[in-house]
Amino acid sequence: MTNHFENLSIDPNELPSLEEVNFKPIDPNYLKVSLISSALFFVVLIGAAIAIIELSDFEEKMNGYLISMGAILLFSVANIILTILGFKKKKYALRQRDIIYTKGLIWSVRTTVPFNRIQHAELKQGPIERLYKINSLKLFTAGGQSSDLVIPGLPDNEALSMKDFVLKKTEEDGAEQS
Repeated sequence: MTNHFENLSIDPNELPSLEEVNFKPIDPNYLKVSLISSALFFVVLIGAAIAIIELSDFEEKMNGYLISMGAILLFSVANIILTILGFKKKKYALRQRDIIYTKGLIWSVRTTVPFNRIQHAELKQGPIERLYKINSLKLFTAGGQSSDLVIPGLPDNEALSMKDFVLKKTEEDGAEQS
């Protein structure tokens, strides 16, 4: 019995085009959730800055307030702008053998996870997401200690359907390989 090993070249021009993939945007409520979460973070940050200034021995507390509040305001405006612009880049696609998620405004990231690599899937929903009835789908692959892909901003029913679909495809792919 002879082992025959092949590793043939593939012409990159013959690869399927990603433009043909039907990417779906995440739920618009996720933008609200992101902005509310950011606002809460900045409220806590302002409270911490006030506490630090009040507990310190600053001679000129007003200067401390102006500098720290100015920096926090500048940072929060930049965060809001980046959150809004980056939201438009968050999209996902389900295909026959994999799931794709794309995100990123400054650094663009496109993650593709084949169904046959998925070990576990779960839905995550924090208190703010619960108010807007949206979830994050977390997919775990073989060898990973944390989730390898998180798709945020999925409506409750869609998230549950996607999780069930992914797990069904995972089982099918596992049965085909056996």
